[in-house]
Amino acid sequence: MVAVPSGAESALLEIFVFLAGAEAIRFRLSRVGVPQIVGEVLFGMLLAPAALGGVLNGIVGSPLFQVNDVLLGFSDFSVILLIFGAGLEGGFSALRSAGRWAVIGAVAGDLLPFAVALAVFSHLFSFSVALLLAVACASSSTAVVVSLIRTEQLSGSTGGRFLITTCAIDDVVGLVLLSVILSVVGGRISLVAVTGSVALDVIVWVSLLFASLLIIPRVFRALGPRETYNLPFLILFILAAIVAAVGFSTVVGAFIAGLAIADSVAAARTRQTVDTLLLVFGSLFFVVVGFQFDPRLLLDPVVLAAGGLLALIAAAGKFLAIYPAALTRFRRRVDARMIATGMIPRGEIGLIVGAIGIAYHLLNQEALGAILLMALLTTTVGAILFRRTARTARELYLSADDAGPTSATAPPPAA
Repeated sequence: MVAVPSGAESALLEIFVFLAGAEAIRFRLSRVGVPQIVGEVLFGMLLAPAALGGVLNGIVGSPLFQVNDVLLGFSDFSVILLIFGAGLEGGFSALRSAGRWAVIGAVAGDLLPFAVALAVFSHLFSFSVALLLAVACASSSTAVVVSLIRTEQLSGSTGGRFLITTCAIDDVVGLVLLSVILSVVGGRISLVAVTGSVALDVIVWVSLLFASLLIIPRVFRALGPRETYNLPFLILFILAAIVAAVGFSTVVGAFIAGLAIADSVAAARTRQTVDTLLLVFGSLFFVVVGFQFDPRLLLDPVVLAAGGLLALIAAAGKFLAIYPAALTRFRRRVDARMIATGMIPRGEIGLIVGAIGIAYHLLNQEALGAILLMALLTTTVGAILFRRTARTARELYLSADDAGPTSATAPPPAA
């Protein structure tokens, strides 16, 4: 008889299977040119309770493969590490160099797909459902973008840093948009209430960002390397807790912590530690995204049609909004294409919207399935397109480095 593990043991065993499978997939896919993230998502779908995972549960006699709080907690930790590492790659210099075009691209990149999706789906569903579907397709997945940049070895490039910064700002815009939509569907639709919600969110984020950038590097300099050995992760957890307490996603706090520590004396050591942790846990989030999708929904024509249409609006809207801003900033089409395709994947905000919609009975399973399918399609298509454009961009960056001071990674001076 097969021994039935306890709840905690079952959750840990599930996580170990996911991590081992993701590592094996990473090794195989690197040989055939398929984006790593695509394989990890598909692996999660394969082990979903409605697929092979359910069969294995029956063989073991225990719900080994199931969505549980332990699994979701480790998945959130994986995202926090990814975003923390992204902030560490840039620092305030990357945020400053991205400038107004990152802000313009992030705002336009959220509002354009949101507006188009709302206009389309308001004719197919109720206005509340259309609002939630629209906000779900607005924001890019920072976790996917960071993983793609790391995989394609573009973390240190100007284009890669601009993409990370734009995506981080996009994440904040998406969270502000979500708070506004929740005010509307919750009945607080007065102009004063909505404007106050937006203003408060922006003030909190900007204040926390600049306070962290001003204070944290000074603390590291005052204490010295020896006394601050474990301080980076303490700061990470404190900032993540603060932003969660005020209603933001923890990834916002993780990115701010990374930006602040990147300008400190502990930056190099912290990057090494985070890189080691990401080798172990970096893929878990993407496996869990696929794991939460019920493959049987692919047989539902409503889910297929709504999810496909939502993915098309999300991808096209984001590309059309980001491309002009990136082209104006870099003056080269290859950089603009790389950044615009890199912003196509969706993930965290869409999953948050889906969870909120189900919890408050605003979405049914078909609408949730459409959001999940949109996230899977945009992640897969976006990863493939980004890899193609990233190869060309990387070759230009390398040739520019070989050429000397006139680096192609920097934009030419304005005319």
